[in-house]
Order: sequence, then C-alpha cells, then structure tokens
Amino acid sequence: MNYNSQNNNSSFWMDQSSRFDVLTGEALVVGKDYHKIASTLRSISNFVNIVTGQNIPVEYNSKDQSYTDGKTVVISSNIKDNQYDATVGLALHEGSHVKLTDFDLLPKLMNVYNGHELIPNKIVKMVAKKYFGGDVHTADDNAKVYIVNKIKNLLNYVEDRRIDNFIYRTAPGYRGYYQAMYDKYFNSSNIDKGLMSGSMRELTWESYMFRLVNITNHHRDLNALPGLRKIWNILNLKNIDRLESTTDALEVAFEIFDVIEKNIPLAEEGKGGSDEEEGESDNEPIEGEDGSTTGGEPSENESTNNEEGPDAEEDAEAPQSQPTKPELDRRVMDKLKKDILKQEDFMTGDVKKTNMSNADKNKVRAVADSGSDMRLVGAGSGKQSSKGVQCVVVKNVTINLIESGVYSTVSKRWGGAGYRQKNIDNGIRLGKQLGRKLQIRNDETTLKYNRLRRGRMDKRMIASLGFGNEQVFQQIFTDRFKPVKLHLSIDASGSMNGEKWDSSQTSAVAIAQAASMCRNLDVVISYRSTEMIGNVDVPAIFIAYDSTKDKMTKIKKMFQYIGCPGITPEGLCFEAIQKEILSGSADDDSYFINFSDGAPYFSSPKYQYYGKEAHQHTKKQVDIMRSRGIKILSYFISGGSQYNTETDMASFKEMYGKDAEKVNVTQLNQLSKSLNKLFTEK
Repeated sequence: MNYNSQNNNSSFWMDQSSRFDVLTGEALVVGKDYHKIASTLRSISNFVNIVTGQNIPVEYNSKDQSYTDGKTVVISSNIKDNQYDATVGLALHEGSHVKLTDFDLLPKLMNVYNGHELIPNKIVKMVAKKYFGGDVHTADDNAKVYIVNKIKNLLNYVEDRRIDNFIYRTAPGYRGYYQAMYDKYFNSSNIDKGLMSGSMRELTWESYMFRLVNITNHHRDLNALPGLRKIWNILNLKNIDRLESTTDALEVAFEIFDVIEKNIPLAEEGKGGSDEEEGESDNEPIEGEDGSTTGGEPSENESTNNEEGPDAEEDAEAPQSQPTKPELDRRVMDKLKKDILKQEDFMTGDVKKTNMSNADKNKVRAVADSGSDMRLVGAGSGKQSSKGVQCVVVKNVTINLIESGVYSTVSKRWGGAGYRQKNIDNGIRLGKQLGRKLQIRNDETTLKYNRLRRGRMDKRMIASLGFGNEQVFQQIFTDRFKPVKLHLSIDASGSMNGEKWDSSQTSAVAIAQAASMCRNLDVVISYRSTEMIGNVDVPAIFIAYDSTKDKMTKIKKMFQYIGCPGITPEGLCFEAIQKEILSGSADDDSYFINFSDGAPYFSSPKYQYYGKEAHQHTKKQVDIMRSRGIKILSYFISGGSQYNTETDMASFKEMYGKDAEKVNVTQLNQLSKSLNKLFTEK
C-alpha cells in the first residue's frame, strides 16, 4: 500500500465528501470507518512482522496505556493518507528497536552505582577533573551523572543508525517507507538553513548534537565545529553494520562523547578545548580505510573516507579561514528549534502520537479479531460504474464484534427479545430430530476378501504356500459416506423481517445442530446484508458459524444478535466469498444452499445494482460455483414477495438453476426431507 499525492486531502477517519440528507437538506453525521482503521493497523502489523521476522504487537496510541517495555510498537490513531508511508516507516523503526535493541542497557547505564562499569574510567576522570574536582568519590559520581545525561542522546542516535541500517540492507523493498519517515522528522528547509548558516557553530553540546544528528544531510559542514570530521570518521556509517549490538553502539557513543567534550570549553573560561594533553587539535591525523593516517585534515582536493552513496561524497575541506556565514534571523531560528525538538523526540521515542479512546480502540480490536476484509466486487455489473464496489467480508462473527456495535447486522440491538432465543431453541430441538435421521452417516461397513493374489498376507494361508497355492492374500474394504461441505447463505435484507426471518434462523440452527451429530458433515452459515461504512453503504457478508472451528454453544450465545437491516446484494456477496465457498477438497460433496426472498438489489451514490445486470451477475457467480462441482440448492422464501408470478419465478430459476424452488420455511419437514435424501446417499 502506497498512497500518492492524490490522497493528500483524504481523511483517514472520515469521508470528506459533501453528504446531505436528500429529504431535509441537513448535513449527515459522518461516522468513523472502523474497518479502514483496523485494516490499516493490520497492514502495518504485517509490515513490521515480515521485516523483523517476529510477531511484534502493533497498537494504536492510547493515553491510558504505556508501551515503554520495548515489546510493542505504537502508532498514531489519526493517520492521514499522505502520512501513511511515514507512519509505516516509524513502525518499522520501532519494530527494529524491539528486535535489535537491548532495552536493559540504558537503565543500567543510568544507575550511577550499578552501571559504572559501562562507563570508561578515563572518561569519568576527564569529566571529574574538568567540571567537579574536590573529593574524588563525589567528583566521580557527579561526573557519571553528567556523562549519562549526555551519552544517552548519543547512544540513541548511534543505535538508530545501526538498527535502521539493518532493515535498510536486509529489506530493500521497504526503503521508501524509511525515506518518508526521515523526510518527515529530519528533512526540512529550516534544518538545511541552519546547517548552511553561521548559527549553531558555538562550542556547545547543543551545536554538536545538531551537527551530529544531521550529519547525513547533504548541506552538512564538517568544518563547522572542531572535531566534527573526526566524529564522522568514528561513526563510519559506510560500515555501520560492524556494530552488532547496542553495547557496540554504546562504545561508539563514548568515543564521540570524548571528542565533543575535549572541544567544549568551561563556561567561565570562554575558550575552546581542554589543555594540550587532553584537547583535540584540528590537525590531528585522520585514519584512512587502509589504516594509514594523513597529517591534518584533507586538503581542498582531498576527501575523507567512510562516505557512501551519491549524497555521501566527502565535503571538500575548506580553508582554515572561511568566510563568515550569516546568522539566522530570530523567526527562522525559532522554527529551527522546533524542528530540532522534533528530532530529539524521535530519538528518545517520544514522537507525538494522537490518542485513541478506549471505546474506539475496543471497536478496532473487535473488527480486527473478526478478520474483517474489504473485497472489490461487481466490476462491470453496475448501472453507473464499471469499477465495482467494495464489499465487507466478516470472516468470524465474535461476541466482541457484536458488543462493539460497529456493524448493524450483528449487534446487541437485536437481542433481549425472548422469541429470538425461542427460535434458536426450536432450531436445536428440530435439528436433533433431523440429526438422528442423518446419523446413518456415522455407520460404515467393513468387508474382508481373502484367497486373493495380492493385498496383505493372510497368516492363516501361509502353510499352503508350500503346496503351490498363490492365493494367500487378503484385502479389507471399508464403505463409508463421502464428506459433505455445506454453505448456507441467508438473505438478511429488511424484507425478511418477521416470520420469514424467524423461520430461516430456526432452519439454519436445525441444520447446524444436525450436522454436529454426524461424521464428515461440515456446515458454514453466512448472512448477506448491507452496512454503512463511514457514510457510504456497502454490501456485507458475515460468516457467523463454521463447524470446523465453532461449537454449537456459539449459536446458542450469539445468533439472537443477528438481524436483517439491509438490502439484497445477492451476487455481490456471492462473489466476495467465492474463495471461501470453493475452498473444499475435490473429494468432498459440496453444497451451496441459498435462502432469499427477493431479487438482487444494491444502491449507493456511485454504484447501482439491479435489473438485468444484477440478475446476470448473480447467475455468473452461481455458474462459477456449479462449474467447480458445487451443487446449488436455492430456496425462495415465500410470503408477500414479488416472486408470485410465473415470470418472476422464471427469473429466479434463471439465476439459481432449474432446481430452484419456493419453500415455506415454517414447514421444516419439506426441507428436512430434501436434506435427508441428499446426505444419506453414499
């Protein structure tokens, strides 16, 4: 997924198109697209897990939760389309930290007393002598506190370069996301102006950190501060993969600390460097790639080593006396400081991320756990558009999804009425009756044939081998019923409400109950409807029960919360789950049973689906299933429908085949007889 500039004005959370109630003229309230939010979370999680090779949790940011344990990647809850790449890059960056960074090292270092062995003694003594003096133990402790406060930022920078290089090298296909991330957090015109100006050249930690953090910027000036070129060589970014651990990065951080500290004067002295013994000369030799050294820094025509890439060509060494560069004005300097702060937040893991409420977070999690997906269907079958329409496919209806209220078809709003639970109880009772009739499927017949010329040796016939008898083998044949896969798809349009819905639910539960009592008889129950996603209607199909994964207790607990609020996107939903319907083995007997009370119909501002086009599209989906060996049983649920004439019924049969028929679902005997006949044939 990669969003282009055309998406820059698209809101992630809401549909920004102007929508008004056609009757009142009032603006419609736009809802949050929890499906898109969940899909984005899932896609970013996949990126992180693929790149790192670890199952690292990815969560939206929440003010009530903290993820400082180094185990979870946290992303902003409000992702605009034009921010997607940068968000992925940041997630990959944080994920690589989880994979590669020793998060115990820095806390240990910050414990002055227990982490003292991590700080080189020569650095402790240098800082103690320079700033603290007095009692040696007190001075050393104070020096360690000072060092840790500085070194943690250096370590963060070096470690970032180490881990980002790892992903950049091992997963080159994801480099674009890293580029977007660095463009957002590091590359700005203010940073460029700061690097080229006469500002941030004072011998202070602030100036050194600014020049260090932006040392890969093509506007860098390695002559801006004494020792900066040496720092460049210490980093040796071309060979950064030599650092195999956070401890290795810490050693580099201490080397950089040493260079910086030797060039920063005491504030009260107002002069650069330390004494000659400890200070750094600008003419200090620089080690080359071959281990050789050159006296002083490179000449104007020379270049240092350890550069890489087109932007990494070594800066030409400026003369000792450089023209004075202009200082930044106050306005630009204020902007620069804000960008510097943003960089600091990045390195410390404190990037500002918008929070998601716990209620929204629970809804997103429910959608994600249900396996909800969007699939493009109906291309070329609409009245106005040939591009098709997105269809929601919910692969697993869960109690959390029901309680979330994200979808109207599966919601607590339908529960509480005693008659709904009564329908389920009746279905279980009738299903047990049907199941007892179908239990013949559990029987198998074993036949043994002996005195054969091949098969397994019959031990009883071994003695006859000496008399020239070759018919000493036996074979065992077991006659059993072929496995059956049944997908029951139910129309959940508003016209099904009432007795038709109650009876259909009872029938579905009865079939599931009967199947649970039989060997090699698997049942999937799905519901076809429509849903409002954001502010747009889309077809939707919900897989509510799958006997290969679910138990009857799921039906008892959840089916009362399934309703029929939508319209009739028949073929669109069939197309959306073709993959699931066709997933059975070639050795199985597969059936697709359809309950419907109307013609295929769907309407949205950009896609109209009805009439001849919808009929042909539905027939096409049915023909695909039939061509793959799936037997189609389509029942029209009678009662107040437009399918009351011979012409209407002819259209129904045209879509679903000559075996399509009307059925009164209140009369389960009719349905059970046909099922009994189908499923008891060997």
